[in-house]
Order: sequence, then structure tokens, then C-alpha cells
Amino acid sequence: MMKILMVIGTRPEAIKMLPLALEIRKCRELSLEICHSGQHREMADEVFDFFKIVPEYRFDALREGQSLAELTARLLNYFDVLLAKTKPDVVLVHGDTTTAFCATLASFYADIKVAHIEAGLRTHNMSEPFPEEFNRVAIDALSKMHFAPTSLAVKNLAKEGINGVYLVGNTVVDALKYTVSKDYFSPILNDAGDRKILLVTTHRRENIGEKMHSALLGVRDILASRDDFFAILPAHPNPNVRKVIDEVFCDIKKIKICSPLPLYDFHNILRRSFAVLTDSGGIQEEACALGVPVFLLRDVTERYEGAESGNIRVVGSDREKIVSDFFDVLNDPIALGKMQTPSKVFGEGNACKKIVKKLLSLR
Repeated sequence: MMKILMVIGTRPEAIKMLPLALEIRKCRELSLEICHSGQHREMADEVFDFFKIVPEYRFDALREGQSLAELTARLLNYFDVLLAKTKPDVVLVHGDTTTAFCATLASFYADIKVAHIEAGLRTHNMSEPFPEEFNRVAIDALSKMHFAPTSLAVKNLAKEGINGVYLVGNTVVDALKYTVSKDYFSPILNDAGDRKILLVTTHRRENIGEKMHSALLGVRDILASRDDFFAILPAHPNPNVRKVIDEVFCDIKKIKICSPLPLYDFHNILRRSFAVLTDSGGIQEEACALGVPVFLLRDVTERYEGAESGNIRVVGSDREKIVSDFFDVLNDPIALGKMQTPSKVFGEGNACKKIVKKLLSLR
């Protein structure tokens, strides 16, 4: 029996990995244990609760005001001890977080195979997103198996001379099958009334400060220009992010600023939104699959497929450009139609089954 250790640190990792955990646990030939590093604590715990999964191992990795170097050193030591204790055959990591990088490096030192879910994403710019671009390049270099979400990700890995690559799709599309409901209702939707919902999220480390301030001013201008828009902004718990949000929207009534939404609420409110303005990674994929236009508050995207399909418009953080690009799309029925068309560029919702099938073949 193949012994697998699945590593999860952040909320997005939990969203994308736990459907895979459910699929793995259907197989008698595979044994699975899960470690939650605590990189996101309460935010990730809510996702674990939704999927009714309890991790076998938990770390307490967060310290107030800690640097990336401090977090990395702590996690690396935690994983070194855990791997010596559990001795898995394969460690499953996801994406580009500090948790995934540290688990990969510790596994490499321990001569344990790593399988990287969502391998091959690239912006080709180490500063955007930071430090995620470095993390995913390093993880791919050290992994033995690479489960790529798209053909472009496969090509990126091939250009780097990386072997053991399998095209499977993105597991976040699998997650939507568990979360999206036709009968969903929330009191937050009452706040919007008949107005079109603009879902807004912002948290990127490299954007905190002037870029985030400028981007949110662009959102504020959009709200001020039309009476038929209402924004919902689940605020990231980072106090530096919340400070910018409060400064920009302190006197705006057409916005609901709330705590991070539970997964079920977030996916269903996203599905009912007219558009999403975000600097997130995973939300780009979720929105494309649901046919919700994405206005990306970043200068680059590693989800080029969504931009090529017309579902994502990269608008950056410049206040005037955000407003201009947003209304250019609204005034262009063809462009708006493409953005509102659900896309399968990130898969058809069967990535977890494909991953499990490949894992079984490698026993």
C-alpha cells in the first residue's frame, strides 16, 4: 500500500486539495494522512469543516509580525521532524505557498518523492507574485511527479527540461461540484437588492501599499459612476490590507465589507456576481469555470489561458486604467459575452480522478 502525506497550509490549498483527499480515500490501495501547517488557521479550518475532514497533524506556524525567513525556517524544521516520524512514500503538495515549498525541500532532503499538484504555472517574473513564483519554480525542480492543470503548464515544464509531467486539469473545478448550489441564498444578497454585484478581493503581498490603494480607488470610482452596482468585499485578515480597505471605502455606502466568507458562501456569491475584481490566483480559475468576468488587479497573470479565452482582463493597479478597461468591456457586447461564457480551459471537474489513477499506476 502506498503511504501518502498530503500537505496543506492555506485556505486556497485546502479548497483545491480536499476534493482530492476524498477521492484518494475511496481507494483501498492508497493510505492518506493530512498535515495542516497552520499558515492560514481559521480560514483553512473552515474549509476542512466543510469537507468533513480532520487533519492527522497540525502545526502552529504563524507568529505575529514574522518574516518570510522566520516562517520558512520554522516550517522546514516542522516538516523535517514529521517526515522522520511518518515516513511516507509520497508527499503531495499544492501550488506555490511557503508551506508547499518547505514540505518539498524537507522531502528532498529526506529522499522522499514529491508530487506537485497544479505544477507548471509561470509568470516568468520572480517579483510577481512574490514569493510564489520562486516557490513554484523550486517545487517543480525538486518534485518527481508534476500534475499540470493545462497544456500551457505542460509546455512550461517541458521548456525547463522537467520530466514526470501529467496533464490532469485543475482540482478547483472539482471543488465547485461540492459547493455551488442552485438554491443558495444569503442575507448579503439582500444588501445588493436588484443591483449588479461586484465581488472584490485583494491581499497580494507585493501589492500592499500604494498599488493596493490605487487599485481600490479604481473600484471606488466604478461604484461612484453607476447606481446599479454594489460591491461585496471579504476583507483579508492581514491588518495592513484592512487598513487600506478602510481608508478607501470609509464613506462609501454601496459596498459590504465583511470577514472572509465561508467557502460555500464565497463560491455561491461568486456565481451570482456580475464581475469579480481581484488580485487572487485561484479566483481566476473559479470565475472562468462559472462564467464570471475577471478584472485582474495585477500586472501579470500565470493563468494566461483565461486571458486568451477572453474570461480574464488584466487591468493592473492603475486607478484610471481599471476604470477605463472595466467600462470598455461593458460597452463591448462581444468582449462582455466572452467574459460571461463559462470556460473549460482549467478542466472539466475530473482532475482528482486522473491524479488518483496516475498515483495507482506508480505503486
